[in-house]
Amino acid sequence: MMPHPPLIAARALSLSHGTRTVIHDFHATVERGELVGITGPNGVGKTTLLKAFAGIHRPSSGELLRHPEATRPGYVAQHSPILRTFPLTAAEFLAINHPGRTPWFGGIPRKLHHGICGKLDCLGIAHLAKRLLGTLSGGELQRVRIAAAMLDDPTLILLDEPSSHLDPACADHLKALILHLHTDHHLTLVVVSHDESFLHGLATRRLPLDHKLPAAATG
Repeated sequence: MMPHPPLIAARALSLSHGTRTVIHDFHATVERGELVGITGPNGVGKTTLLKAFAGIHRPSSGELLRHPEATRPGYVAQHSPILRTFPLTAAEFLAINHPGRTPWFGGIPRKLHHGICGKLDCLGIAHLAKRLLGTLSGGELQRVRIAAAMLDDPTLILLDEPSSHLDPACADHLKALILHLHTDHHLTLVVVSHDESFLHGLATRRLPLDHKLPAAATG
């Protein structure tokens, strides 16, 4: 049997912000079924690399090959706390992020109900459907964001600093959820985190990044 090609393959990849190179000559793969942790200090390019994996940051040089199953990954960006007065409920947030959405006003379109309720139930948060996002705890809000990322049934989920703004207990619950998605739902996941303790016992493999760039690449 022929081996499966990687979901993501970076070859001599360089990523820049304007004239500043943040990642230079980077080589890596993400294989089907892995739970990869991307580690490194702040400012080293972890988020930029994850955005490149998601297809929302274009390489400045090199190659970034994505398998057809990875061209529409579920992407959960790093988030900040939401104001209590934020007007959307959890279900409405998923409706706005649904790949099959159409313009709608008042209530949630009937055709989206099944998918939205299914994802909320899958993550154990069906009871949050009618709660305003601003009233959710950090852990509840992160589960809602992950549910939104799963609406298109992706093979690959990309998480940027998912444990930020969470207390240790909530971070442990989130860690258990990520493991559940990996082992029981057979998803491939890439998790960016500067928190080594969060990745301990979670990632099957790590991709460490550092600030070491050749002088010609630093601009």
